[in-house]
Amino acid sequence: MLTFEKVLAAFKDYLEEDDRYTILMTPRGYTIMEWDTSHQNWAGAEFCATPERMRDLLLDDLTCYLEYKITLCNRSLTDCERQKIQEQVAKMADSLQ
Repeated sequence: MLTFEKVLAAFKDYLEEDDRYTILMTPRGYTIMEWDTSHQNWAGAEFCATPERMRDLLLDDLTCYLEYKITLCNRSLTDCERQKIQEQVAKMADSLQ
């Protein structure tokens, strides 16, 4: 059974590296907040009603982060790079089934 604790543990290293995201426990449940460094303000917030929702949001965030790390927004990904990212994200997703 997937729990919030399992999701947070699986993404721990990623969340420590990518400091744009903060996960808060609110009175209504977990919320993922994104920090916009250029505007020095919160760019968005997503409520996670279920661990599956948190997992899916963090998998998307991880994908974008890995793409950014490779290209630094200066070029497009190669097919090989895209495949490696997909494999890495799929491995993370599989570990959370």
